[in-house]
Amino acid sequence: MDTGQSKLKTSKQFLPLLLIIAGLLLSFRHPLTGLVSPVQLDMKIEHQPAIMPALYKVYSNENALYGKYSLFKMLVTNNSNRSARDVDVSFQIPNYIEWTSVMKIPSLEPGQSAVVNCYPSFADKIVEKTTTSEEKVNIKIKGANISDIDQSFAIEIQGRNDFLYTCVPANEIRTSADVFDNANLLTCFVTPEDPIIKYYTQKIQEKILKGETAAVGNKEEEGVRFMEGIYLATLMSHMVYSGTSGVPERLDDITTMHQSIRLPREVVTGKTGLCIELSLLYASIMADAGMNPVIYFIPGHAYPGFKMNGHYYAIESTGIGGEGIGGSMNTDEAYREGMKNLQTFFQAVAAGDDRYQLLDVRDAINKGAVAMELKDDSFLRQKIDEITQVFDANYGSGSGNDATGYNLYQDAVSFSYPNTWIPAPRSSESMPQMKQLIADKSNMASVIVYQFDGYTDPEQAIVTIKQYAESYQGTSQYTNTGQAYNGYSLFNGQTTYSNGNAFNWTAALKATGSGVVGIAVAAYTTADPKYQSILLDILKSLR
Repeated sequence: MDTGQSKLKTSKQFLPLLLIIAGLLLSFRHPLTGLVSPVQLDMKIEHQPAIMPALYKVYSNENALYGKYSLFKMLVTNNSNRSARDVDVSFQIPNYIEWTSVMKIPSLEPGQSAVVNCYPSFADKIVEKTTTSEEKVNIKIKGANISDIDQSFAIEIQGRNDFLYTCVPANEIRTSADVFDNANLLTCFVTPEDPIIKYYTQKIQEKILKGETAAVGNKEEEGVRFMEGIYLATLMSHMVYSGTSGVPERLDDITTMHQSIRLPREVVTGKTGLCIELSLLYASIMADAGMNPVIYFIPGHAYPGFKMNGHYYAIESTGIGGEGIGGSMNTDEAYREGMKNLQTFFQAVAAGDDRYQLLDVRDAINKGAVAMELKDDSFLRQKIDEITQVFDANYGSGSGNDATGYNLYQDAVSFSYPNTWIPAPRSSESMPQMKQLIADKSNMASVIVYQFDGYTDPEQAIVTIKQYAESYQGTSQYTNTGQAYNGYSLFNGQTTYSNGNAFNWTAALKATGSGVVGIAVAAYTTADPKYQSILLDILKSLR
């Protein structure tokens, strides 16, 4: 057979098959090319200016405050002419959150965009963080036919006490409300479930409110009495108001007021608080008692109260006094001041002044601004026991005192004394180092404040007191007990005068940088034994 004819015959036999294959290749040209040339996606990211650990439950809840507080929001757009298939967006924060899928998109068509919101689940141990650090958020996008995308951004993770009052960009701030855009998030610092706050509330109920039930009903006078009980507790424990304000901070395009806010448990055990911290403490205790607490914001200040039966109440929590504040208000004065401020507050609100704002604590909590989890702490419980010892006052009716009748003395020393006792004027016979004498109406008992400038030892002061009594025909005997209370050395003694009057007394004295200060509590040896418990309570309140 001719070889050329054989080759021609073979070519003719395979020609139809080659044409079929070529046609198939032309038909599937686009998909096959797509497997070789991946789809390109574009992405734009907006993220929080910083992470506040106290808000970790808010960040994880897409329904909290209408989903406003996601870690980041990303717009993913397919600008190619082919579909992107099986798109998976994931993120990671090293040392905090492992790689986690945020959203899976089965198909993203040409020209189509998808919005991805990331709500991260931080471990609750994040609230143990006390300092600020810069961390990295890594984002990865993968898919069946797309080029992998890796993006990252830096973010501050602050300490659990840090709070930013707004996340609104500076160029979008229009009103005072924008400056306090994060106000609802303050309820993340309201901790009615904190075991330490529950324990402190129990002490107030047992010792100041004399065994009231844990929950306050719908009687407004009960609510007022409970709120006043909180004030009295802070007054008696010598808690002081500190007036430190927040500081401006710049984070990316955000300018915000940054404040370190102590937790309610830290306010109680540290015995000091800013106006917002005192307000959060009140809100925590009142929420634990079943009340509906509110916080009032006015320019430069905040104060607590509650809402009941459609009526609002308030108290001036900073009336306890403090550095640069002067004296303190008693309970009635603090309540009157709060209600007076409340009238001004609602007048300003009615006039449209948006600097005056009200935080309804329960409403914010119901919207997802819930507090962090806090663990019990035996050391802090012991601190509560020490602080609330002064609550043990139980004056008999014969003395004309009750559990809510205290005044606070603040000068070289501070202590609480019954509000029916009367400060006595100095006389020509008064010892030069005696700063103040406050006596019971019957003059059967008293407390004396001493200041010995230039002295270095409490024993020197006791010897001077003894010598002064002897100069007025008195005989004094005393014993150094070897005990100390809040840094004061204790001395027990008795002084007898030639006219037969005799006093039992206890002095508490301590050395300072400029001398020796302290008090002596005294009662006639013939006085009713009930005065002994009163004098002991005064000593316990000494700071």
